[in-house]
Parts: sequence; structure tokens; C-alpha cells
Amino acid sequence: MKKILVLVLAIVTIMTAQAQKKRITDGRKDLRDKMLTEKLKFSEEQKQKAKTLNEDYRKRLTELRKKEDITVKEWRNQMTELNKKHREEMQGLLNKDQKEQVEKMKLERKKIADIDNNARMEKMKLRLDLNNEQMEKMKKQRSEMHEKMKAVRENKSLDEMKKREEMKALMQKRKENMKSILTEEQQKKMQEMRKTMHRKRKVLS
Repeated sequence: MKKILVLVLAIVTIMTAQAQKKRITDGRKDLRDKMLTEKLKFSEEQKQKAKTLNEDYRKRLTELRKKEDITVKEWRNQMTELNKKHREEMQGLLNKDQKEQVEKMKLERKKIADIDNNARMEKMKLRLDLNNEQMEKMKKQRSEMHEKMKAVRENKSLDEMKKREEMKALMQKRKENMKSILTEEQQKKMQEMRKTMHRKRKVLS
């Protein structure tokens, strides 16, 4: 009896956590959508159309989440298509000026991401005591890995499951390459850094 109660409690805890995560994710998306419509200065007609599209998207998303008669692969493919369709419909609402503004925002985000990546590389250099040769090798590896991942994401001949497999293989290759660049002591330090980051993420989540 005690084991059954523990099992039920565990299931309830997991379901509650998943529901909470879903609410947080949906809430963040709603906030992003609201900020985007304000920044792009949507007309009342655009706002109404966007609202209708978002409501339809959530309805389809809920229906998909309830499906139990399809495989995980089919579910992921349908989820990918649903998200793709929603993005295309939302982009179809934009006029020429708004599309240009979106492209400008993408470039700004890329610049910020590059700055953040460079800052992380500099922190890593200090914490792991990397020499200039190691830094150059790591930067080259990061650039090559970025291009390979981009190619996988944009490869329309691959389904979502295959893309995940390709990405996983690339990440494994990246780990192997890192071992060839870092000393044993530096590898240990990096593992400790990752453990610390993982603990922080758990606390924040």
C-alpha cells in the first residue's frame, strides 16, 4: 500500500511539474508575441488576425498533445509542421516595412549572440588557463560546428527525428575534438564548470 501511494505521489508530482512548465512556456510565448506586435506597430486588423491565428495554433497544439495513437516520430514531425505553418501565417500578416524591421531585429540578435559567445570564450580562456593556440583551435571548431548544425537544420530531406540524430552525432564529435585540444587538467575543470552551471539551472527552474 505504501509503495502504491509513493508511486501515485510521484506521478502527480511529475504531471504537476509538466503542467507548470507548459504554463510558463505558453506565458513566455504570449509575452513575446505581445512585445513583437507592439514593436512592429501592428494595426488593429493585424492584431485581430494574429489573435485568431494564435488561438487556432493553441487549439491544434492541444489536440496534438492529446494524441496517443501515433508514434513519437510522427508526433515530432506533426509538431514541426504545425510550428512551421504558424510562423508562415504570422509572417504573412506583415507588410514590407515590418518584414524589413524583423530582418533588422534578427541581425541585431545575431550580433548580440556573437558578443555573448566571444565573452564566454574569454571567460573560458581565463578559467581554464588556455593558451592562444588552444583558443584559435576552439574558435575554429565552434565556427565549423555552427555551419554544420545550420546545414542540418536547413536540410529539408531530413525529418525531425533524423535531424536530432545528426545533431547528437555532431555534439559527440565536438566533445571528442575538445579532448584533443584540452589537457586532462583543463578537461576536469570544464566538467566542474558544467556541473556548476547545471546546478544553477536547476535552482532557477
